[in-house]
Amino acid sequence: MKGINLTIVFCIVLLLTSQSVADYKKGDFIVRVGAAAVDPNDDSSRLRLNGTPLDYTRVYVDTGYSVSITGTWLFADHWGLELLAAAPFRHDLDVRGLPDPDTGEPLGRVSLGDIKHLPPTLSVQWYPVCTESWIQPYIGLGINYTHFFDEDISRTAQNYFDTALSADSRASLSLSNSWGLGGEVGIDIAFGRNSNWLFNAAIWYLNIDTKAKIRFRTEDNEYSRIDVNVDIDPWVYSLGIGYHF
Repeated sequence: MKGINLTIVFCIVLLLTSQSVADYKKGDFIVRVGAAAVDPNDDSSRLRLNGTPLDYTRVYVDTGYSVSITGTWLFADHWGLELLAAAPFRHDLDVRGLPDPDTGEPLGRVSLGDIKHLPPTLSVQWYPVCTESWIQPYIGLGINYTHFFDEDISRTAQNYFDTALSADSRASLSLSNSWGLGGEVGIDIAFGRNSNWLFNAAIWYLNIDTKAKIRFRTEDNEYSRIDVNVDIDPWVYSLGIGYHF
């Protein structure tokens, strides 16, 4: 619904744009900085304990917040190349459906841990208005690479592994890095006539799929492993300012 609403706004702005103020032309650069939210459209497979699927289980990824930074080079009129960067985003992870150690019934949603990630994305952008306008809508399509780091198991999850799965060591969590497609729509609005400063609003949809692994040593000095495939596939929203030069 959020993506649909922004698309409607984009189309309305495109139809209404007509004021002649500032050019976006070949050779220009645009730098944008904004407050950003990564809002996962998440799903996952069932957790697998040493290869055995655990019924009713799945992983959730909560929303993360940070600062987005983009740089765009217009290599031709109407066309730009954008690199999306950011300060690290932090996300809490939850898990649902683990069997209760006492009753065997599926537990509700409990904390699993937290992660950080960086989602650099390289996109080709199209500016349909491009020149001689103070309002500049745009769309883009590109490639996303997501790097996960600082993965950490929560105390709640560690206590569960100790009690229910006879863990005898601190559990480790790791997520594989991801490659995928990314799409975006956005709009620049100049602060005033002939101003190089602008307001920016943008939204991306990123295809981020990863494999999570949890590993710990058990009391009989063997190792147990939990695997799960996680589709994060977030909407990324950004509001900020930019400078066109």
